[in-house]
Amino acid sequence: MTKDFYQSLGVPKGASQEEIKRAFRKKAHEFHPDKGNGNADKFKEINEAYQVLGDDQKRKAYDTYGSNWEAASQARASNGQSPFEGFDFSGGSGSWGFGDDLGDIFSDFFGGRQEATSRRNRGIDLEMSLSIAFEEAVFGVEKTVTLEKKDTCIVCEGSGASEGSKLITCAICKGSGQVVAARRTIFGTVQSRTVCERCEGTGKVPEIACQACGGNGLKRQDKTISVKIPAGIDNGQRVRVMGEGEAGYRGSSPGDLYLFINVKPSKEFTRDGFNLHKDLPISFTQAALGAKILVKTLDGDIELKVPSGTQSATVFKVKEKGVPYVNAERRGDLLLTARVIVPQKLSKKEKELLKKLADERGEVVEVDKGFWESIKGNL
Repeated sequence: MTKDFYQSLGVPKGASQEEIKRAFRKKAHEFHPDKGNGNADKFKEINEAYQVLGDDQKRKAYDTYGSNWEAASQARASNGQSPFEGFDFSGGSGSWGFGDDLGDIFSDFFGGRQEATSRRNRGIDLEMSLSIAFEEAVFGVEKTVTLEKKDTCIVCEGSGASEGSKLITCAICKGSGQVVAARRTIFGTVQSRTVCERCEGTGKVPEIACQACGGNGLKRQDKTISVKIPAGIDNGQRVRVMGEGEAGYRGSSPGDLYLFINVKPSKEFTRDGFNLHKDLPISFTQAALGAKILVKTLDGDIELKVPSGTQSATVFKVKEKGVPYVNAERRGDLLLTARVIVPQKLSKKEKELLKKLADERGEVVEVDKGFWESIKGNL
């Protein structure tokens, strides 16, 4: 099957050298055999394509003769012609055509691992749940939390050395924090640098290890911290407490603590974004005649004027009595929904008055027989 080097790299025939190089590096990272999802055959294929297309003279031969470019140019050479001077078709085992890119790519892989290992020296992030009251979520609160975590050893203060001892140069890496290793791969022997396992990249080790932490400067212990929960936070949101995760190895930066907020529901209020909702029970006489009602809010009691003729489900808006916007100087509103309450039991006098009201309005009502007989007896 004829190979299409341009297709192998995923570039058009008129691609520039920079585009070819960029495409090669991208695919080299994707298919490198040392990666978990690598593919050695695909890696060889893109390497072969880059050997040719990455060299202007070889590319010219390939564009002229196609997949037979190597045989054609060798034939021309045997006839005393050298139109592609400087070609090297040896394909020797010591060279895979990467040139400077070989160092770049393996630097990315092995150096990248080294960098990743260094990043792992940073303390890990921690997560925990924190339950707060509805009002605390609205107005903010300061909470004290205790968590067990790997923290700086209080005996050696994180140095890892026992009292009176000191840190000395690591004998394994000679203080460099890195160990050079040679690896045999399908592409030949490649040198790589890895973080020294003895000193974890610091270049220093305790002369005498601290007995409390075993020389690593860290110890699992309880720690109590104070955390500010911002006003307006909602259920399911999280608060990041920087530097309160697990401590980093020997002076490297600590991780962060993430608090996942669980807001307990309110018996009176429900939240919708930054607005609060609350039912407002009123009697049918208050709804009909109007009234001034004392309403409980999260900020204290307020007086609300209910106009005459108010219908059930009417919504009254009280501005700026809702939830504060997080880190902002504004608040949502309080929305009061009128619920007209009809009494389940009426006194004899109340029934009489209501019957007269119904008669006055020309309304037909049903009254129990005993009540109607008592009305007649009073006439």
